[in-house]
Amino acid sequence: MTKDLVFYGTSAAEGIPSPFCSCSVCENARRERGKEIRRRSMFRINEEVCIDLGADALQQAIEFGDFTGLQHVLVTHTHEDHFDYMMMNVRKMAIERTQEPLHYYFTDKAYDIVEFYRSNSIIIKGMISALEESGIVAFHRLEFGKTSVIAGMEVTPLRGNHFGSMGENSANYLVRLPDGRKLYYGLDTGWYLEETFEALKGVELDILISECTFGLTPGRGERPGGHLDAFSCMNLFHALAEQSTVGPDTNIFLTHINHYTSTHKDLESYFAEQNFSSPITVAWDGLSIK
Repeated sequence: MTKDLVFYGTSAAEGIPSPFCSCSVCENARRERGKEIRRRSMFRINEEVCIDLGADALQQAIEFGDFTGLQHVLVTHTHEDHFDYMMMNVRKMAIERTQEPLHYYFTDKAYDIVEFYRSNSIIIKGMISALEESGIVAFHRLEFGKTSVIAGMEVTPLRGNHFGSMGENSANYLVRLPDGRKLYYGLDTGWYLEETFEALKGVELDILISECTFGLTPGRGERPGGHLDAFSCMNLFHALAEQSTVGPDTNIFLTHINHYTSTHKDLESYFAEQNFSSPITVAWDGLSIK
């Protein structure tokens, strides 16, 4: 099973079907299963690197590929559906594992959560400093707009229009893959900040992974903050096309989708009608980008 460019999860925080919900979207997912089932968002770049390691990580490892070779976790922000602190202790419980620590990367104020865990041992059954000292995990602070080389890839976090548990802006990641392709992972975010548009000028993306949290929910405005929907996604794609960040050769994938209004099939139908210059795919759990 490949672990290259795989969507391990494509939902928002509640998952689909949400376990407490009997709305039409959740009931449809229980009935149809397949692409209608969505686990919390996670993206595996390759064997060594993923973006977010969240609330459904155990099941995702079973279904889509284990974490035995995982060495680097790029954290978008500190909300629990994207960053599950329990996985650090789960790694400690492994009988056989690689000796290299699992490296977590936080941007800006998101790194403050490391100090929070260091001083709140009751949360993870022991001081996080012990996990660091024993080589289970290691933590790194990234800077918005500054490129770092991680596992041979150029990684640049850009500021998202969304706030995490520590009051931080989310990190959206511009990644130059080992084969030279440029990928942008844009979630969680609403309408891009001006500085983010500016940073993406002159960058011709091969792959754009965009959130589409609120699907076909109407009335959220042309440029909503926090999260996008199908309509503001299209406005965003046109804006990115105008500055040549996306073009006919850019493959767009939609993820981080909630259960408010839209089934997978609903979203596929809507985007198929848009006749946009770039191909748009509504992602599903287990989809591998070729």
